[in-house]
Amino acid sequence: MHKDFIRIIRNVRLYYGIGAITLVSCLLMLYAVNEGITLFLRNHPALLMSEADRINENTRAIREKMIPPEKAVEWYDLERPEQVTEMWDEFYRATQMFESYTHFRPKPLMGNYYKVTEAGYRMTRNPGPWPPSADNFTVFFFGGSTAFGVGPAWATVASYLQEVMNKTGGVTGRKVYVYNFGRSGYMSTQELILFQNLLRDGHLPRMVVFLNGLNEFCWYDGQPSSWQMLARYFDQVNEDYRAQMAGYGIVTRWDHLRDFFWSLPLVRVLNAFSQRATSPAIPQYQKATEVKIEANETPQTDEVLNRVIDRYFHNLRQAETISRAYGIIPVFVWQPIPTYHYDTRYHLFKPDRLDCHINSKVGYPMMAAYLAKMPFNPSFIWAADIQQELKEPLYIDAFHYTAPMSRRLAQFLNDEIGRRQLLRL
Repeated sequence: MHKDFIRIIRNVRLYYGIGAITLVSCLLMLYAVNEGITLFLRNHPALLMSEADRINENTRAIREKMIPPEKAVEWYDLERPEQVTEMWDEFYRATQMFESYTHFRPKPLMGNYYKVTEAGYRMTRNPGPWPPSADNFTVFFFGGSTAFGVGPAWATVASYLQEVMNKTGGVTGRKVYVYNFGRSGYMSTQELILFQNLLRDGHLPRMVVFLNGLNEFCWYDGQPSSWQMLARYFDQVNEDYRAQMAGYGIVTRWDHLRDFFWSLPLVRVLNAFSQRATSPAIPQYQKATEVKIEANETPQTDEVLNRVIDRYFHNLRQAETISRAYGIIPVFVWQPIPTYHYDTRYHLFKPDRLDCHINSKVGYPMMAAYLAKMPFNPSFIWAADIQQELKEPLYIDAFHYTAPMSRRLAQFLNDEIGRRQLLRL
């Protein structure tokens, strides 16, 4: 009996030693593999790019390299072709930051081209003072990325609108300054909230312009872009607090071990390859002379898209009512997009995949039919048809306007504001 016990002890010690050596060897091997992968990834960071990151890089390559230099100068309203790379280097240093109520806003960056202020607006070619002066005719301009612009700050619809309003003398005796509060990813609900916040803080414009259409159908559920990320963070913080209170502050943070595991370079590489294998191919862009490509995409139902239209007009009426109460002239613009009344043979960067914007392709005709039955008052300007007879490139990428197109849209808005005598309201 005694000999059997000794033999068991020896076996335990033997297996323990073997197990310990194996475990240490595996850990050392894992460490070596991860260090090797880390060094490799530092030289090849693109391997870890998400689908969104790869689309962004692909889009930048299109905007920066596929456009002929002489066209880039015209389409971005620049002086020299080399400014294109300078501009995009600056753009890709910019990022978003959290903002209460609206969820996010562009982080301030006052470079040579980006020019986003601490107050949250993008500057025009000849920017006005902040806060705005009552001596000037102040216009607040809201919208998504098509309002913000993907070129230099002076090549936006807002900037050109300021120029043309001052040039035509539509506002006698007063200097016009347009403040570009267009923000990438915004839809009308966020714009309405931002408008209210500016009024609450005492910033009172004489006119307010809302440029919408494209993003309304993209965020068809009415939720702002990236709301899931903020919701997950908020819920996790509160769940952690609840767990601590339930355990008198004694909580084992096993989630840290999980985070450590998912942060390992080896796991990140495997996860990246898995996502690449299951994700659809990034959008490809064809030139006008190439064979037409149709993506197998399905828009939301008519019921959902009709709710989008209803929500937009609810937001419009609220913005109009608030504007009237403050003595502000409201202008609502339904913007042109490349999938509606545009000859796409001239669209040099037509994507083979529309993603959420497939809804606009169906939603725009529905919006036109809605307005045919129930036209709105003169403060609503339908600009979706201004490109219908144009036989030229109007887009700098899949959806954003060239500088000449932004200038054309600004001129159209100025003409309509005058024709409808909106300045007399």
